[in-house]
Amino acid sequence: MVKHNNALPSTHLRKHWDGYVRTWYNQPARKTRRANERKEKAARIFPRPIQKLRPLVSACTRKYNTKIRYGRGFTLTELKAAKLNARFAQTVGICVDHRRVNTNDVSLKRNTDRLEDYKKNLILFPKRDGKFKKGMVDDSTADKLKDATQNTDKHLVAKPAAKLRQKPVKITDEMRAAMSYRRLRIERTNQKWTGRRERRAKLAAEKTK
Repeated sequence: MVKHNNALPSTHLRKHWDGYVRTWYNQPARKTRRANERKEKAARIFPRPIQKLRPLVSACTRKYNTKIRYGRGFTLTELKAAKLNARFAQTVGICVDHRRVNTNDVSLKRNTDRLEDYKKNLILFPKRDGKFKKGMVDDSTADKLKDATQNTDKHLVAKPAAKLRQKPVKITDEMRAAMSYRRLRIERTNQKWTGRRERRAKLAAEKTK
């Protein structure tokens, strides 16, 4: 703020800001165009689904690692657990990512179950009419082929809905007696001093010998 009875400073406001503004007046039209293209694609590849099956993975960094998102593709370990191989999986609408590695059993089981569920609901058309083959996924019977419908969902198989809130619970006497905060502090202290305590015990044992 200007003080005293001085001249006002020259404000340089001629930035030509309108040249840096970008408008998106064609956004509604593009939305309609994308929707029409999806419909055309669905009609062109019928009865195949318009999307491929993707795994469920944890998001990156400590801030987001509790959230589940869709990944690029299934690992080779997940495919092996579901009794599939990478070459065949790609022919039946399953994405494969040979670079991703399973670091825990939770994600491995989650995606293996996802693949098994997909296999159960998969309707596989034979290459030649009337000649049904058996393999990693058997060709569907003629009865199933008659009732086949197209899956037009965005993610083919949606991820489970996240539980955002915990319902309030009445505090019981057992909860009060547990003293959770005190137990957490004790365990944190034990973890901090474990190494020094073991070293002291070791030195004391050597002295007594």
